[in-house]
Amino acid sequence: MTIIQNRYNALFGAAVLSIAIWLIHGYLGAIAWAGIVALASWPLYRKFIAHLPAKAKRWAPLLFTLLVTLLFLVPLGYILIVIGHEASLLAGALVEAQTRGLPPPSWVGRIPFAGESILAWWNKVLSTPGGFSIWFHQVGQGPALDWLRFFGVEIVHRSIVLALTLLALYFLYRDGETLAMRLLSLTEKVLGTPGKRHASRAVDTIRGTVNGLILVGIAEGLLLGLAYALAGLPSPALWGALTGLLAIIPFGMPALFGTASLILLAQGNQSAALLILIWGTLVMLVSDHVVRPMLIGDSAELPLIWIILGILGGIETFGLLGLFLGPVIMATMVSLWREWTNVRDHPV
Repeated sequence: MTIIQNRYNALFGAAVLSIAIWLIHGYLGAIAWAGIVALASWPLYRKFIAHLPAKAKRWAPLLFTLLVTLLFLVPLGYILIVIGHEASLLAGALVEAQTRGLPPPSWVGRIPFAGESILAWWNKVLSTPGGFSIWFHQVGQGPALDWLRFFGVEIVHRSIVLALTLLALYFLYRDGETLAMRLLSLTEKVLGTPGKRHASRAVDTIRGTVNGLILVGIAEGLLLGLAYALAGLPSPALWGALTGLLAIIPFGMPALFGTASLILLAQGNQSAALLILIWGTLVMLVSDHVVRPMLIGDSAELPLIWIILGILGGIETFGLLGLFLGPVIMATMVSLWREWTNVRDHPV
């Protein structure tokens, strides 16, 4: 093949790839999520296959995909059930407020900073029969209905994305080794030996980020959930689940256990509020400044400042997916910087 043919072949391939990406751009997030989950869980998948009987190995991709699905859906289902229960209680309270008026709890006025404003709003809207209906029409029934329609459309869209993610995950488990060899071969052809090294570091960074964010977030949710239960906070399991979820996002966890402390303080339980604040701060400091940097930084050879910037910048640019893409991009950038400046052993 001549040089001109090679160039035209490369241009044709780039054009086809660009059109294909444009065609499925709305579902690239599902593919990216499937890739992240597959890369992070691949060592477990290999161990899973090793313990299966020979006749059952052909079903390994499907079985492991079902296990991963249950791992995600069971906690999500529990959270939705608890939220549904709380929502039904809230709906009953709103009906009572609409018909007979609902007096405020004694601790509402003691909420720090916002207690007086909340108490005044409660007396005007919830304590007065029919007040909630008047307030609802004042804030605008149209925007509320538009929001509900948007929420319904989003649920349908997210369900489709989740289904596509799980389908892509199945094919990645089934054909992952072949795909990995092809991608490594392509990377080596385009970028040479350094390309394979960068690809390997990207995989290590994704696994380290999943361990540092997801697993540590689950541990934080369990530790804080137990503390909420001991402190007497209502619905401690829901608070613990939300804490574990927000712990994945930088600076999200303090907002939740801080709110829990304020609620306990407003209820007159000062000692429990102080203990939740101290325990939450201790757990956050150990996880954010010891455990996470060790898991993410060691796997990616990435200093703490670049981990934080990668996560925050990734969230701002790519949304939740940026939690994992951000550190990968920063790890590749730092790797290139060290390679080009020939100071690989330097910490920055």
